[in-house]
Amino acid sequence: MSLRTRLIISVIICILFPWAGTYIVSNYVTKDVLEQRAAKQSEDDLRMIELGIKNMLDDIMYTSNYIQFNTKMNQLLKSHALINPDSPNVKQEIALNYIDISNELTGITNLLMPLYITILYNNDLYYTNYSQIDFNPLQFKEKPWFEKLDHLSFYQTYWLGAHPTYIESESDTYPYLITIGRRIQRANSSNSYLIISLKENEIKKLFNQFQSEKRVKFYLTNADGEIYSSLNTEEVGTTLRYGVTNSDYQIVNYEKEKHLMVSYPVSYSNWRLVSLVPYKDTIGSINMVTRTTILIQGGFLVLFLIGLIMLVREFTKPITRLHHVTKAIKQGDLSARIYVSGSNDVAQLGHSFNHMLDTIEEMIEQIKIQEEAKRDAELEMLQAQINPHFLFNVLNAIRLKIKMDGNAGSASLIYSLSALLRMTINRNNAFIPLEEEVTIVKHYVDLMNFRHQHDVELDIDVSDSASNFQVPRFFLQPIIENAIIHGNINRKETIKIIASEQIDTYLKLIITDNGKGMDKLTLEGLRKKIFQPKGLDTVKSSKSFNGIGVHNVYQRMKLIYGAEFQLSIDSMEGEGTTVTFQIPVNKRWL
Repeated sequence: MSLRTRLIISVIICILFPWAGTYIVSNYVTKDVLEQRAAKQSEDDLRMIELGIKNMLDDIMYTSNYIQFNTKMNQLLKSHALINPDSPNVKQEIALNYIDISNELTGITNLLMPLYITILYNNDLYYTNYSQIDFNPLQFKEKPWFEKLDHLSFYQTYWLGAHPTYIESESDTYPYLITIGRRIQRANSSNSYLIISLKENEIKKLFNQFQSEKRVKFYLTNADGEIYSSLNTEEVGTTLRYGVTNSDYQIVNYEKEKHLMVSYPVSYSNWRLVSLVPYKDTIGSINMVTRTTILIQGGFLVLFLIGLIMLVREFTKPITRLHHVTKAIKQGDLSARIYVSGSNDVAQLGHSFNHMLDTIEEMIEQIKIQEEAKRDAELEMLQAQINPHFLFNVLNAIRLKIKMDGNAGSASLIYSLSALLRMTINRNNAFIPLEEEVTIVKHYVDLMNFRHQHDVELDIDVSDSASNFQVPRFFLQPIIENAIIHGNINRKETIKIIASEQIDTYLKLIITDNGKGMDKLTLEGLRKKIFQPKGLDTVKSSKSFNGIGVHNVYQRMKLIYGAEFQLSIDSMEGEGTTVTFQIPVNKRWL
């Protein structure tokens, strides 16, 4: 990444990470604190409600204990139990006992909340403080829970919970009662049963006292979550599907909305008080304020971040320009320069960089001039290295031929020699058309056939576009010379030259002979000798026409065309050798 990108990323990280951390801390840690505070508030409310319910249950338990353990009440209840239902005066006795029991209970019930009191005897006698027109208390014995009273000890209480009222006249006003049951056991007497009921509405009134503007819901439930009392009467008898016995607060989904649920135990029983407060009503508003504040801070931070990024971009513009210039130079554009105004350190770096480029460009130009002069000198030297012994032998052979035969073939040979000597002596142009280079090769092959009595035939296939391609002088002759001298197997030999231009990319030149070829070991040795780096000793063939050699051809072409030039040699023993040139078109010399 560029310096600008790294700086921008660093700025973003240094600003956004602390803000994100603050947001997370405020949104989650603060939320936990707020939840705990809300749960504590709900628990305090439930504790106060529990005190009210405890007072109600205290009244029930006080009444129950008074009836069971008060001496005078015991005597009245005992006398009531001894009434003979078959006695002719049974009604009068029951009425008198009713009056005595009622008078005795009036002293305590007037000070307590209204309760429905039922005392049942095994002889089907009973006492109630309500009218038997509304309910026959003997029906209690038909209830499935009544049998459980026989299994209780004298100090145990059965907590029945909420159930539909048995007082028909009050079923619309007070639809539910909360009831307890006890077995009253006395020595030398049959058992009796005490049933006390409390109006569920009394608990609902208590809930209403703590009902604030919040949409809080209070419930009295058993350990399984069955609702005994609720602000909504229709919910009594239903079950909360949450773990109401959990001492910690919970976040639950109730009526498709998140609620904070807190549970608190009730005295005398395993009942629970439960509060459900809508989450938004507890901490949602506070959390929303906190979140809005952080978002506003984030907005200001984003504006600050944008301004800081613009400043970073402005400060790093010179460095970015320098990067583009170095990239252009890497791609070969040495004319690229960086233009930075001012006298700061980056501007001074740009001026120094431009000066360095000017110096490098001058040095490259000098090197080009030196290399061009060196290349011309090498070409002149190579062209000057004509083997006198070869010229002497050729001229002597021509002389003998003319003397002995005097035929027209001698004239052709003399023409080929004169053309070859003329091309060798003419050093005005370092590059000639490929067609002219092929003509030189033709003359050379004619002379080699004459001198060595070879029967070498040239098969030339040069496309029109390739024939005008400018190539270095005498680069093809050493290849043909090697094909004739080293590929001869004393039979007619054919050397094929194929040249074509490949879609304005490179000139492909293939020289193939059907000579004796080479084995793999010899071919590898030849490749190693040809492609060895320039500067190592090269061995010139004593049989060469001008001593150039294939190695010198390769080095010369590399010097002219650079790394884009390619030369490959392939050979099979007994089948011949193929030399392939790939000369880049974009470095065409015209």
